Amino acid sequence: MRDVDIVSAGSVVVCFGTRPQVIKASALLSALRAQLPTVAIDTGQHYDYELNALLYQQLDIREPDHCLEVGSGSHAVQTASILERIEPLLERLAPRAVVVIGDTNSTLGCALAAAKLRIPVVHVEAGLRSEDAMLAEEINRRMVDATSAVLCAPSERIAERLRTERLPGRIEVTGDIARDVLVRNLSRAPAPGTVRAVDGSRGFAFATLHRAELTSDAAALTRAIGALGRLDMPVLLPLHPRTRKVVENSGLDRRLPESVQITAPLGYLESLSCTRDAAAVVTDSGGVQREAYWLGTPCVTVRTETEWAETVSAGANVVLPPAEVDRLPAVVREQIARGRNWDRDLLGDGRAADRITRVTAALVATAQTQGQR
Repeated sequence: MRDVDIVSAGSVVVCFGTRPQVIKASALLSALRAQLPTVAIDTGQHYDYELNALLYQQLDIREPDHCLEVGSGSHAVQTASILERIEPLLERLAPRAVVVIGDTNSTLGCALAAAKLRIPVVHVEAGLRSEDAMLAEEINRRMVDATSAVLCAPSERIAERLRTERLPGRIEVTGDIARDVLVRNLSRAPAPGTVRAVDGSRGFAFATLHRAELTSDAAALTRAIGALGRLDMPVLLPLHPRTRKVVENSGLDRRLPESVQITAPLGYLESLSCTRDAAAVVTDSGGVQREAYWLGTPCVTVRTETEWAETVSAGANVVLPPAEVDRLPAVVREQIARGRNWDRDLLGDGRAADRITRVTAALVATAQTQGQR
């Protein structure tokens, strides 16, 4: 970790702490640093090598300027730890703006600390909504949106929903920065067949399962993996640490379907390769379902809903509630039969980082002008 306490006037702080946020920050940091003095703060919410450090290497992200090293814990403990550790750091850095990404405890803790210090917040991925108001991510994203000065919406549909909520922040349609990262790195993804641990001669399915709806209940996870085993093809299933813990504690690792091959978590580039080459994707990850949408791979999302409705309206994705996971083989067959011809530009054009940088620079200029009065 580089210890940076003094930065140039008009600086910006970018906060992140989980695997998806590190991925998105890779594109955002390079764009911001080309225009503004920028400090990177990693909260350390994800600290496993496969979930964090490996991404720094693969995506050529320089070491963060600060790491809060908050680690794991309950929502309250983790959020409180982030607040406690970042507040004095922001006071020392005195940035003109703080940029946060997504809907995690890192997002909420950093945004709250900045807002209470009267530092304007830029929220990347603003406006995503779930029908489950008590979902942890939903609570986080709504609170962050309510305190942000700039709301960067990934699509016009999402921006329109923000407008109906009449929040005080300025709404900007920037596109989805995850597409920026994909466009920048797809050519670096491993060649077909070099990552897989399954025989893909008949095609294969790429699956990721990690959300609480499945991992908090060993029986539910067993049903989901059993359904994967009934697909008409082999399945590659990298295990998130949370998923692996349930698999091992329940003994499921000793009675896996023969066609399901589990592996350690994949790096971002390896995951892109598998998503690109698969006959179908089965996931509960917001990131993987969008990557499948952009790469033209039919997807089934094992959740009761998805915040990324564009992937469903385009025909690239279908939502299958966990309670109905026994239907998975039939739903996967239907998705493959629908083909791969859908509009892939409903979530931006791969230039979100430039737009976010432009609105952030304008915010910084305004803050500087006000500060000089």
